Amino acid sequence: MVTVELDIFSGRPNPRWALTEREARQLTERIRADRSLLLPLDAETGGLGYRGFIVRAEDTGMADDWKRLGLPPVVRLGGAFQPEAAESSRFLLHSAEGARLDLRDPGPVLAEAESVILQSLDVQGVMTLCSPAALSSDTDFSFWNGAANVGSNNCYNFASNLRTNTFAQPGRAAGAMYTSISCSAVGTGALRDGWQTTCRTDANYNVCLVIWPGYDYHWYRYCANSHWCHKPGGTAARNYDNANQLILNPETCDRGGYTVFCGYYRGFNVAVS
Repeated sequence: MVTVELDIFSGRPNPRWALTEREARQLTERIRADRSLLLPLDAETGGLGYRGFIVRAEDTGMADDWKRLGLPPVVRLGGAFQPEAAESSRFLLHSAEGARLDLRDPGPVLAEAESVILQSLDVQGVMTLCSPAALSSDTDFSFWNGAANVGSNNCYNFASNLRTNTFAQPGRAAGAMYTSISCSAVGTGALRDGWQTTCRTDANYNVCLVIWPGYDYHWYRYCANSHWCHKPGGTAARNYDNANQLILNPETCDRGGYTVFCGYYRGFNVAVS
């Protein structure tokens, strides 16, 4: 078993949870690709508040991959002084969404950790694109805007480039849909569907998630000619923002009430429902 401890409290015990088998494999792959993500247990990773994660590999089958890499049984990952581990830190934080935590209300605790992680990512003003990028037209939206389909496919369908006519929801195809409107909750649902925060080697739909705090989420997708496009709910897909301007950067375009920029995701042939 691989367990994760969110190192954030001072007076009370930190939240802990176990990774699923799939999550443990995904974490191992991340570490195999970049062992510098790991720090010794006594590394300095912050002061009061978020200090990253403590990962433990216990003597079970799920820890076999960990052992084969020759990794210590207890390590640190992330923290205020390790911005290069921000993507993997978000992955670990998202894994807490489906876990049973010994907290009356884990939401504010997870949100505080995510806030520090996002600051280290410095997502505002730094548009991140992966290559090779899978691009669709930035002007021809006939696939989406026909009368038979426009009302039953939403922004998540458009981001996935998959027309299901089900108003697709993050996590539903994986059997674990989001339960609250936040970057971590909706993002976790997307990760469960098969999206990832790292680049793929074959092809990448570059998409990003934004939040209308407490009410709704929205997705954009990078298309041809360096334009970002989107489909607001059951309305027509388009390449312009709320100010009728072509979208060159989803972080700075007019998004109306969707004021929280959560970050970028990549995927290809992701199954949504």
